[in-house]
Amino acid sequence: MAHPLHREAFQQTLHGLRTDLFTLRGEGGLQVAVSNYGARLVQVAVPDGQGGLVDVALGYDSLQGYLDGQLSMGALIGRWAGRLRQGQLALPGGTLTLQLPTNSGPHHHHGGPRGSRFQVFAVDEVQADAITLSHVFRTEDDGVPGTVRLTVRIAVTPDNALQMAWTAEAADAPTIVNITGHAFFNLAGHGSTHRHQLQVPASRYVPLALDVCPLGQVEEVQGTAFDFRGLRTVGEAIAQHSDQLALAGGLDHYLVLDSGVSARAPFALPATSPGLRLAARLREPVSGRSMQVWSTAPGVQVYAGHGLKADPARDRGRGGDKDPNGWFWQPGDGICLEPMEYPDAPNHPAFPMRWLAPGEVEHGAIVYRFL
Repeated sequence: MAHPLHREAFQQTLHGLRTDLFTLRGEGGLQVAVSNYGARLVQVAVPDGQGGLVDVALGYDSLQGYLDGQLSMGALIGRWAGRLRQGQLALPGGTLTLQLPTNSGPHHHHGGPRGSRFQVFAVDEVQADAITLSHVFRTEDDGVPGTVRLTVRIAVTPDNALQMAWTAEAADAPTIVNITGHAFFNLAGHGSTHRHQLQVPASRYVPLALDVCPLGQVEEVQGTAFDFRGLRTVGEAIAQHSDQLALAGGLDHYLVLDSGVSARAPFALPATSPGLRLAARLREPVSGRSMQVWSTAPGVQVYAGHGLKADPARDRGRGGDKDPNGWFWQPGDGICLEPMEYPDAPNHPAFPMRWLAPGEVEHGAIVYRFL
């Protein structure tokens, strides 16, 4: 059975705001626990085919676990997901570069030290199968010009899909937005994900420089560790000799989704989220459990979880079915599939990039469908 969660363990006053835990239940049996601290997916429990539920997303059993543990665990990431090299943000036209606060060595990473993963979201609406949260990005928090109001709706559907759809409205200055989800998935419920099989319809990837930021170009995946065009075991890919894997410490690269592979999603999203397409398939061969990832983004960051290191201070999560007393996550015990914009795009003229003008609204969505 899925590990039981206690709502009171997530209730606290943080930054003067109240945190809480909300459990969404779908008619098909999917059960998702969400915290408004970082708009976080705390638990994703799917039907096991025998009348029970199994946790397929890593997580902690209290708010304190998230405060002390892996910083991005389960969080909604923004205002800009990924790294901005040296904390720099090149403004349109290339005539001026802003310096942003840094938090990952010399880089501005996942929204900086006051990004959305560290913020308490306002709870706008709660239903049995959906919750709407909101947050306001301010220049004084992350250094990025312009105020942005982000609204995100997280919902579970009767066909066991978890939908995350958001709108981001620019208020008073041209600005950038790049939102993603950072759930660590393990479709077996426990143990290594290296036996999971992954497919991503991407013929190109973004190679990294020595500072693990993009070189500013794309390369073909053919013959590389990043070729997931056919269903491929994650362990097989990361065992392949690759200077890029060694540089990043493992698989943590952006794959550019091929054009022309869009398909009509077998579920409905709000009309404000057009362009949804298949971004990835993940399958666990022993249980036969699988997941589809659908997204409006042009690519997906694939992170195979090498930063999980059984650190007692950061990597002791819920025990799942195997160990109710806790599970020390080892490298590879979870995998992240993070649909997002091109990494470090504002600083690379060759990468697609959109600046939102005041009054403009950007819509985006990620859907995880469990089969």
